[in-house]
Amino acid sequence: MTTAGQGLDFSASRSKIRYSNSFNSLSARRMSSIRKVAKDAGVSIATVSRVINGSGAVTPDMRDRVMASVAKCGYSPTVGRKSHGSIALVYAGPCTIASPYDSACLAGIVGAMEESPFDLQIVNIRRDKRPDETFAQFFMRRSVEGAIVRCTAAERRLVSQIHQDGFPVVVLGDHFEAEGLKFVYNDSQAASQEAVEYLISLGHRDIAFAASDRDDGDHLDRLRSYRETMSQHGLADDRLIYKLPAIQEDGTQLMRKMLGAARRPTAVFIADPLVALGAINEAHNLGVRIPDDMSFVGFDDAELRYAVHPKMTAVCQNSVELGSRAFQYLVHQTTENPASVPPELRGEAWLEIHHSSGPVPAGAASRSETVTSGAGV
Repeated sequence: MTTAGQGLDFSASRSKIRYSNSFNSLSARRMSSIRKVAKDAGVSIATVSRVINGSGAVTPDMRDRVMASVAKCGYSPTVGRKSHGSIALVYAGPCTIASPYDSACLAGIVGAMEESPFDLQIVNIRRDKRPDETFAQFFMRRSVEGAIVRCTAAERRLVSQIHQDGFPVVVLGDHFEAEGLKFVYNDSQAASQEAVEYLISLGHRDIAFAASDRDDGDHLDRLRSYRETMSQHGLADDRLIYKLPAIQEDGTQLMRKMLGAARRPTAVFIADPLVALGAINEAHNLGVRIPDDMSFVGFDDAELRYAVHPKMTAVCQNSVELGSRAFQYLVHQTTENPASVPPELRGEAWLEIHHSSGPVPAGAASRSETVTSGAGV
């Protein structure tokens, strides 16, 4: 796994943070920070406390002035009786915690937190946030000191607003242009391109792509790599692209649609593990021989490739490790000068070749030669 930027050493797979030292430095700064906020806003410490806790009568102008100073001073207190607060795994949009990716990331987060003083909260921010409070107030009310956020393209503006409120945020899985925001993700573009090139090298020309309807940076990167690689070889055809929800049942529907298509694929690259599982199971039910009749390349966030028959060729990523590093990255952002923390932590996905992929069937190879280059794009 590689890191982008300087200043953090995450080269060891089980790297540790001395949480006691980090937490002590954070606690020592809090007392001076609240005074700094009060001084900057020109109000009393009691007024600052009322604003950030959402208690007491405070005018809108006063609240705006104090929250502007909170953001300016980078103040992130712990609220309540505990000597430490929580880290939140925040869903800005649909809650996908049961997915293989989220489950693996969560396992990594929990594992990394074992020696930390923090608790973990799972937060659906659209449901739980009060209409009259800022994002910073919402998190402070819940004793949350930093957030690992899951989002899609539709929620990017909301995530930027959380960051603009001066709250420590790490975006997990998605990545986009936003000044000051921090991102943790695995780059799957090169491995996705390699997967398509591999299928082409086996003689496949009618290569379908099953895209998730979740429009985050990870999934958009995989679709982009597929499109670009197919186009470079004169094989692009939008009829070969299937967009569907990332659930196992839709893998069943995908398989039926491909078999009934006018341009029937000889291979498919499936960008989600549950869809791949459903499609492979349905292929067996319909008597499709893998890889003799159709080759499958999936995407694996954990170890699902070993749980299907035949063992699945897949673009793989270590999502457990990604979750662990997201937590460590957030702690660094919370306890160090944010300017010293690099803008992103990026790992690399890789292609593993197993038994679900093979040469194009002989009859299909001759049919593919008659396909017009670039049709449908």
